[in-house]
Amino acid sequence: MSRPDRDPMDAIEEALQNIQIKHFEMAGMVDDYRTMLEELRSRPDDERTKLARALPGARYHVATTYVTETWRAIEGELKRAFPEDR
Repeated sequence: MSRPDRDPMDAIEEALQNIQIKHFEMAGMVDDYRTMLEELRSRPDDERTKLARALPGARYHVATTYVTETWRAIEGELKRAFPEDR
């Protein structure tokens, strides 16, 4: 995640900011999906139905993977910042 000469706490802070931004983006995806479903309820449409079945959920899963991998990187930086006594 970071260079050996970089303070791991700086890398952790940056990663936490990125996770926070990603969560805001994910909240927007959920809101868009809810809007799409409400529109489908009031005006059914074959094209939007296909989109509702696939695309938004896939984008959300990709974002979730990013968040998970970033947390793993943070764990590594925390171990580097606070090594266990041997």
